[in-house]
Amino acid sequence: MMNFRSTFRRNSIFAAFAVTMLGACGFAGDEDQVRVTVVEDGETRINPIGTRLNFASATMRASIAKGLVGLDEEGRVVPALAARWIVSDDGLSYIFRLFDARWDDGREITAERVARLLRERFVELRNSRLQHDVSVVDEVVSMTGRVIEIKLDAPHPNFLQLLAQPEMGLFRAGHGAGPMRLLSEDNGIKLTQFEEPSQEEQDGEEEDERWVSLRSEPAATAIARYRAGGAQVVLNGKYHHLPLVDAADISSGDLRLDPVAGLFGLRFIRANGFWAVPGNREILAMAINRPALLTSFPGVSAWQSRLKIIPEALDVEGINAYPDWAAMTMQDRIVFARNHVSRWKASEGPVMPLAIALPDAAGADILFKRIQSDLRRVGLDARKVALNQRADVQLLDEIAPYDSAQWFLKQFTCMKTTVCLNDADSRIAEADAATNLQIKARLYAEIEIILIDHYNFIPIAVPIRWSIARQGQRGFAVNPRGWHPLNPLVGIPIS
Repeated sequence: MMNFRSTFRRNSIFAAFAVTMLGACGFAGDEDQVRVTVVEDGETRINPIGTRLNFASATMRASIAKGLVGLDEEGRVVPALAARWIVSDDGLSYIFRLFDARWDDGREITAERVARLLRERFVELRNSRLQHDVSVVDEVVSMTGRVIEIKLDAPHPNFLQLLAQPEMGLFRAGHGAGPMRLLSEDNGIKLTQFEEPSQEEQDGEEEDERWVSLRSEPAATAIARYRAGGAQVVLNGKYHHLPLVDAADISSGDLRLDPVAGLFGLRFIRANGFWAVPGNREILAMAINRPALLTSFPGVSAWQSRLKIIPEALDVEGINAYPDWAAMTMQDRIVFARNHVSRWKASEGPVMPLAIALPDAAGADILFKRIQSDLRRVGLDARKVALNQRADVQLLDEIAPYDSAQWFLKQFTCMKTTVCLNDADSRIAEADAATNLQIKARLYAEIEIILIDHYNFIPIAVPIRWSIARQGQRGFAVNPRGWHPLNPLVGIPIS
């Protein structure tokens, strides 16, 4: 029998201890001075340089190093370095006209320099989460002092969303162009209004009193800091932190869930014995009682389950990628799966427990116990292992950076996992190269069917991304990108 109460009690004690330790951190703030803390499970150091940025580092980079475009608090693409742009009818050319602006050392921003920085950045990002996306760029050229053109090998309907990613923020010799600038690094990162140095010197304006402090820390500490009044906004919460939010008794109005798209499920990274057969991996997909699993988590009432890879909003009319058993009742699925496993054991022998790599967190324990219980009902078993231990499957919990079937399918190529299909990889390459958008979409839909039948990924739900912010917090809004820029929090425009 699963005992979740002991897990909650243990974390309640830990959260209460953390709140006590941070009890003296409260402050009387105003809307022009906002303290933000980012939840990080791993490295908490904030470093906006490089290609593999944690969430806090990406947040800082987007604050001090604009790209051509950016994302606002509602997840919409907005002008940044570029004042406006046009896209060619064939989708292969993007032409941007830049604002008249300067870097934070006072040097003028020119099309020639931006084009050079973009070329360098596209090369650097071939070793990042955006590696597949930047490969579509053929050429970047400066056309005049204020205009640049980006040419693509094939249409990328979501290219502006790609350019708005924080990794696309540009530094020139370490200098960004806002919308904020570094004020200090005492007791966390403090950022304030970006002003071009020449203008500041000329006008003699006083220091802008608007600022945002940014820090990153483990979930329990971040939640405790919020409870103690030491932070007004907490960002980047995930499913496995939810029991801590519940234990800290955070107001339901303060817990904000972003309606993100992405992948949340089990990706096979090793397949031996029973699990080497796609039809057997299908049994795992059938056995998981998704509604029961999702309702086991406190504080979430509308977590949506998933049975397929690509979100329904991106489906192609006339193509059904749902598994054949999708219409079966849960009880019928259990009976079918149990009989299948019994026949296998009778002919092939015992089945080793499925090794699932998960974080060391209360929410991950809930997830594991539910999956283990579901597998035991059909005659199988599972064991939880640490993220750095040998496993059969790992939990894939990622937000899609843009709205495209391409991103979802590329998480299951042979570059991502050894449990893959070369044929699917070839078909993905064919779809990427297609210039007709309808043909491209149909090819991606057909590839999804191939991957669904292969069962190297077992979808469970949409990802959970939560923040904590009081009602009426300026510049904060839940959004489908799960992205929350700092500058709107204190009323600083991006450009």
